[in-house]
Amino acid sequence: MRYKIVTTKNIISLSSGFQESQRREPGIPRMGLIYAPTGFGKSTAAAWLVNRERGIYVRAVSLWSPTTMLMAILAELSIPPPRFPAQMLQVIVEQMKLSQRPLFIDEADYLFHNPRMIDAARDIHDLAELPVWLIGSNKLEKLLARRKIVAGRISQWVNFKPCDLEDTQLLTKELCLVEVQADLLDRLHKASKGSIRLITVGLSRIESFARVQCWEKIDSQQWADRPFFFARQVDYNDD
Repeated sequence: MRYKIVTTKNIISLSSGFQESQRREPGIPRMGLIYAPTGFGKSTAAAWLVNRERGIYVRAVSLWSPTTMLMAILAELSIPPPRFPAQMLQVIVEQMKLSQRPLFIDEADYLFHNPRMIDAARDIHDLAELPVWLIGSNKLEKLLARRKIVAGRISQWVNFKPCDLEDTQLLTKELCLVEVQADLLDRLHKASKGSIRLITVGLSRIESFARVQCWEKIDSQQWADRPFFFARQVDYNDD
């Protein structure tokens, strides 16, 4: 399997949404939102965007507090943290203004464990006047709806959708080192329910099997009834 970012429809939507958030129209907030169930590729896509835009990336964790959140951002900026949280916030804002680097916070659902954390993200956005993007699960949309002061600042949002068959075909063409016939690819797409993570796991298993058999191409009959992935992974209700 090759490792590369494939320009699926979700990647195209994300790139377009971020470009809109970079515009400096007066009075238009610049916060963004990426949300989807697990396995839809939002974190990988965000990492690609962070690299492209020289962004500041942090991943929230369940034990974060407002202070540890600010310290994580400062660590990403390679800046020793000042003593007090207010000073940390000021330094972050100053550095963002100086470097013109946007901020991305992954697993942003955790910010709502303490309202002061999501408020700190809002303060960074307001004071730095630069894009601040939140990345999280489908629940993030509902969590934001309860914090209208933050929700009102979301000017761009990208809801990652399941890969369609065209996306799956593109992934296969770009990533797989053997030719997967249309009948087998259709089976994989339906089994994955459009999860890009499960599609790539399935492609990896198909490729490995075909190469062991010294086949350059493989179809549904050759694959038979082998599983593409652990079946229970297709349930996203607990995301």
